[in-house]
Amino acid sequence: MTTENTAVEKRGPQVAIVPLSAIDVKDVASGAAVFDAWLQEMSGGIVTLERIQGVAGALPVVGNIMALVDALGDVVTLSKTEKRDLLLWASLAINLIGVLPLPPTMAAARMTLRPTLHLVRQEMRSTTKLMLSASVIEILVGHLNASIVGSLDDFVEQARAKLPQILADAGKLGEDMLNEIAKGLEAAVNGTLDAGGDLEAASAQISAAGDQLLHDPKAAISNIFGGLFSAYKAAGKGMANSASQHLLPDDIKRSVTAHAAQLRAMGPELRTQLSALTAEDVEYSIGWLLLILSSATALWRKRNVHGQSTNVKPTETNKAKQTAAEGQIDSTGKQASATGMANPAKNCACDRTPRSINFALGSESLSHTDFSLPGPFPIDWTRTYYSRLSAYDQGALGARWITEFTTRFDLH
Repeated sequence: MTTENTAVEKRGPQVAIVPLSAIDVKDVASGAAVFDAWLQEMSGGIVTLERIQGVAGALPVVGNIMALVDALGDVVTLSKTEKRDLLLWASLAINLIGVLPLPPTMAAARMTLRPTLHLVRQEMRSTTKLMLSASVIEILVGHLNASIVGSLDDFVEQARAKLPQILADAGKLGEDMLNEIAKGLEAAVNGTLDAGGDLEAASAQISAAGDQLLHDPKAAISNIFGGLFSAYKAAGKGMANSASQHLLPDDIKRSVTAHAAQLRAMGPELRTQLSALTAEDVEYSIGWLLLILSSATALWRKRNVHGQSTNVKPTETNKAKQTAAEGQIDSTGKQASATGMANPAKNCACDRTPRSINFALGSESLSHTDFSLPGPFPIDWTRTYYSRLSAYDQGALGARWITEFTTRFDLH
């Protein structure tokens, strides 16, 4: 077993919990790329996310592409893991909660519950105390106020009461999702895959994916793979493949058939495992996370009892009103890699170490002045080293060193 798999089993899948406005469609595409690569890996490049949408994925879910991407990523992880422990099942359950098809009023609450559970789980994995910090509670209060009406206390208690039914619904959705993936794989073996995929229908499914990330409980996605591919396209992704299904070798057919059977067999296990996550005495189960959150919220409330202040004017009718901050958060299992360094002239926050290690790319850059010539046209001969300049490994000044006078033409 690899070190990466061992880390996943010990801590569960890592997620980033950030303000909703900080999540980019490229983050969604990074998660979709994992699922697309998995499909191609098992099918010799025949089954792709673009193609599978035409024959499978007919499952209604709410408009939350981020939760959908992460749920399918969990399916990939579970399919590759021999020992499927509670942390993996809990991650899948939390993400499925975010895409359950419900009326808009209920869907908003369940979409709110997903980042809440992810944040509590992340916090509990980083502390030795069975208690959440006040700062985490403050974040959750702001998140709740920005997404639905109600207090955190009531929200948590209602979630605890409804958890068995929520997880039963998530288990049913998860099993249906596995069967839809298996259906798409079997279509590859039977030669019924659409060579191009219904791109027009997919675009219609999620035309606003690039702008809104479809974090909208009023929106609906009827085809999970079509929705995922549209988000993939919105980030400039997508992978064309000209191979034909009749070229599928026998060994690949056997691999695809075996994976489809594995996914169908995993369905009943998924429902059983998710139902067991209601237990409040099992560490890192969803019931346990909600119990921790309930206790922490009650303690936070006792320590932060305060009224609402207002100015009283003798000649007017006065009203005290509390304004909630815009603090909605969400979680994502994949984040796109940085494509360039931050411009220090435009960023107030420190973007690199004092010794020039860039935080975005992990690259190193440094400059060294060899000599300066004064006069009417002074010259400063300064060399710059940049660790990502692999094209200059054979440079005249040394590997990856350039000056402002360096000029280069490459013929491709």
